[in-house]
Amino acid sequence: MAPAPILIKCECGVETRGRTGDVITCQGCGLHYDTSEQGKMLEIVAAKTQRQFRYLSRAGIGFVGLLALAGMYLFKTPGLVGAAVVGAVFWYALLMPFMKKRLLTKATTLYTPTVAPTRK
Repeated sequence: MAPAPILIKCECGVETRGRTGDVITCQGCGLHYDTSEQGKMLEIVAAKTQRQFRYLSRAGIGFVGLLALAGMYLFKTPGLVGAAVVGAVFWYALLMPFMKKRLLTKATTLYTPTVAPTRK
């Protein structure tokens, strides 16, 4: 996984951009910020969010499959096709964007990185 970009706001008021996992030096006062721990925590949050996305996709496949089987049981082949299409549109076009937005909002609130400066 590529390191995530990070913005450090120093005590002196200068903002410095860098990547998680690096030691970032403030260009204003020379303080050093070690972001290695934040990189690990961001990776954990990203892995958890990806797992939830995979679960959501697999649940959608199961939902569409069960709906298709119910349509086939009730109306034979036309019911299979119709129920699968209706289920796929409902899950992937209506419900999935809403659920993705909720998961991403939840992921951004799970961990707020804070980095303490060190003088060298």
